[in-house]
Amino acid sequence: MIKYSEVVGLPVISAGSGKKAGIVKDVVFCPGTREIKAFIVERRSFEVNQKLVFLEDVLNVGKDAIIINSPEDFKSMKRLEKNGDLKDRGEVLGLKVYSVYGEELGIVKDILFDCDSGLIEGIEISDGLIQDMVKGRNIIPLFGKVEFGEDNILVGKEALEEMMSTGGGLKKRFLEE
Repeated sequence: MIKYSEVVGLPVISAGSGKKAGIVKDVVFCPGTREIKAFIVERRSFEVNQKLVFLEDVLNVGKDAIIINSPEDFKSMKRLEKNGDLKDRGEVLGLKVYSVYGEELGIVKDILFDCDSGLIEGIEISDGLIQDMVKGRNIIPLFGKVEFGEDNILVGKEALEEMMSTGGGLKKRFLEE
């Protein structure tokens, strides 16, 4: 699994030429199907028309770069939006997360996904700056009953039982020493 925050900013390299074709600016998510569709790539800073490369056109996503066949794999984002090819696109970052018991768990700060299948496997949530500093953030795996809405995510009992801490925070640091 890879995190959204680890992908944004990665160089996109063309396997055909070995040249840098751009930098990942964002990821296109489809909350309805819980998957990523494409990577938005900034080719040059003066370009107005954003390009994107679909996940199926990506050869590999590594920790240091994304490898594609060639720059011909890039599609015009403006054209895809005009044709309605990105109509299922939605935001996941910043959504509030609630349990089926009505408890607000936090806000989505990062997304974990599988690059091979494209499926969103989990979300990292923040319960506020103070809690992040003291306890660290929690990761909720997305299985069982999980519903994505426009403004929030509702997670079921199974996902809550598997919620885990990222292990960060001052509390852990001071208790270890």
